[in-house]
Amino acid sequence: MFERYTEKARRVIFFARYEASQFGSPYIETEHLLLGLLREDKALTNRFLRSHALVEAIRKEIEERTTLRERTSTSVDLPLSNESKRVLAYAAEEAERLGHKHIGTEHLLLGLLREKDAFAAHLLNSRGLSLDRVREIVSELQNTAGQARDILEIHGEDWDLSYVQAQLVELRKFAWRKRQWQPLDTLVEISSGRIFFDVTLKADAEFKLVTGGWPREFCSVCHWELSTDGGPEHADGYTNGREWLCTECYEKFLGPLNKGSE
Repeated sequence: MFERYTEKARRVIFFARYEASQFGSPYIETEHLLLGLLREDKALTNRFLRSHALVEAIRKEIEERTTLRERTSTSVDLPLSNESKRVLAYAAEEAERLGHKHIGTEHLLLGLLREKDAFAAHLLNSRGLSLDRVREIVSELQNTAGQARDILEIHGEDWDLSYVQAQLVELRKFAWRKRQWQPLDTLVEISSGRIFFDVTLKADAEFKLVTGGWPREFCSVCHWELSTDGGPEHADGYTNGREWLCTECYEKFLGPLNKGSE
């Protein structure tokens, strides 16, 4: 189903499923797709929302207007709601209308806006985003892409150089070591179902230990997935003990600055 989706667009679906599980929803709703989009493609959402405060306001409104249920395990493959299915169909149509072979995050944004009676569209419309305006901007970006000088390729996808450079400012401060990703044990707060990473509290009765409860991580620059079940290209990365970089990002951007660090 997701063969035409870019890596970033597939990660939006992954994060949407995660968000739905945290709310205890039996379906992946349009607001979960929106949360996945906000979490995955910060460059895209910053271009349209232009404010971190607006992004946080959207999440807060979703939390306030959602009935919380018992959290669903992230291993459960939640189905898409009918509205979300239409959003994905609209995204495919938008890609075809623009002559794009792949379905990306910008098409998912357009799909959310086309499902105009859904909660996600209401949230976007109330922040000044309209379908026509977003279509116009996406078309303009397509027309100027060939002339741009600030685009680079990571894992076969185009990235804004200024966005990448902004991420690297802090990352250059750390020493990095190559490691194979392994799932992390986590604690789950029994009362809320929220995840806690400090497993030294495993004896605390308010938490329960989940072995391998954090099965994947994402590159701090391009959000490439690091996991044990995605093949060799996803197994290895570089870490500073807290954050991770995929091998390609490290070798492109930090490798020359960290020779001899391994």
